[in-house]
Amino acid sequence: MKYLIAIMFCVMTYTQLSAQEVIARLDLGKRDAKPDFYEYCPADKGMVTMGPVTVAANRIIGIVKYDEKMNRQWMKEVLEQNGRKHVDFLTVIGDNIFVFVSEFFPKDKVIKTLYYKYNLRGDVLASDEVLSVYPNQQEQKVDLEYELSPNKKKLLCYKNLRNRRESEQILYYLFDDAGDLVQNGELKFKYSDDKFTVTDLRISNDGNIFILGKLYKTDRIVSAKDYEYLAYHFDRKTEKMKEIPINFGNKFITNVAFRIDKEENMYVAGFYSDLGTDKIIGTIFQKIGANNKVLLESTDEFSDEFKSNFLSKGQIDRGKELSNFYMHNEGKDNGIVLRSDGGVLLMAERQYTTVQSYRDFYTGYWAQQTLYHYEDVILTSISPEGKIEWDAVIDKTQAGLDPANLSYFYAIGGEGAYFFYEYSGKRAGTSIYYNLVEMDGKTAARAPLLKDYKWDSFFYPRYCEQINNSEALMVYFSRGGSELSVVRVKIK
Repeated sequence: MKYLIAIMFCVMTYTQLSAQEVIARLDLGKRDAKPDFYEYCPADKGMVTMGPVTVAANRIIGIVKYDEKMNRQWMKEVLEQNGRKHVDFLTVIGDNIFVFVSEFFPKDKVIKTLYYKYNLRGDVLASDEVLSVYPNQQEQKVDLEYELSPNKKKLLCYKNLRNRRESEQILYYLFDDAGDLVQNGELKFKYSDDKFTVTDLRISNDGNIFILGKLYKTDRIVSAKDYEYLAYHFDRKTEKMKEIPINFGNKFITNVAFRIDKEENMYVAGFYSDLGTDKIIGTIFQKIGANNKVLLESTDEFSDEFKSNFLSKGQIDRGKELSNFYMHNEGKDNGIVLRSDGGVLLMAERQYTTVQSYRDFYTGYWAQQTLYHYEDVILTSISPEGKIEWDAVIDKTQAGLDPANLSYFYAIGGEGAYFFYEYSGKRAGTSIYYNLVEMDGKTAARAPLLKDYKWDSFFYPRYCEQINNSEALMVYFSRGGSELSVVRVKIK
């Protein structure tokens, strides 16, 4: 699901630009109703959006379906806002469009989660269907989230409850590709909610649930023993959950994520430090079999050649480590890609903030503002044996007051990994640029993606999405944020 402030469609075909081909773009004018969500439909390669049906009738929420060429097919009104409804998300599975809404009923003092279902032709399959009813308590006031299986045939909806000092608890609801609710229940952990945090959750093609969590053993982290990561495998048939420790001795695990393959092997990988939680010096890799047995554990330190991109020889000799590098922790693209041979690609970006003082022009008083810095991206290829094969560096420098339009978006193509980001060069105007990192780690020079990108535009990587093996959707605002464009790009 992509959540937006505004979006509209206008199809235009472009010519070949460098290594990419911009197939079509979609623009929204400031006088048009602005949807809040958009979602790609793999079954027919179309698009569905949701938001106010018109500018005047902004309380009436509707969905609009577009075909592969972004021609409007149909529009349906879904609900009318009454001040008590919250749209959790829009998603598509198979031939079904789902809208999930949570609503507070003051008379009954309960929160009901309802869903609406349509097929891609616009037929209403369900309306105000009740998913859950719970008392209006603080722990229930959390958004309903979702995860799709890799083959897009299973939909997992879940609520991670806020139980504070009670046990960590997740409510889950499983739908199949026919759009039917086939299972629901609770996942309970033996650790209290204030000590245990779920950091990543995924569902397999068979509907089994895999979870990665972080357990804090003390209130203050001094050593690597003060916290640990734990992996979980929930078997939907037996409804039993197995805990697997992610343990690398005295090393600080600073970034970690996971992927699952078709055989339900779990690949956990990330970065570690010997000094603390805010640095990295190498990679960790753990493979857990479908039988919940640890098949491989490995760590590997960065080479001195790679460290020299960020550290001097003297710093390397003294054991200094890389600082401020983090894997993404928003959305589903959290910086790990599973290779076809059982290895992984890891990505981390240098991120930090600074505070600067300035004199307000109107008041004359001094004020402070936070500046967000998003700089170089590192890409590390790890073999199926857990060893670093090569490292690459995407050289970029970004800074701004709003982190939402900073950072990068990546897509995997047949030639390698593409990294897209906004860049302003001394001899080139501001645009969306990209670097290609080839299969052997060689990084090509940056190249512009769009010729008509205006100086007042803002690229939003977090809204972008790779929709198949050869295409991706790019999102940016223009005209000071009053217009929004979605650009369909062919990835080589």
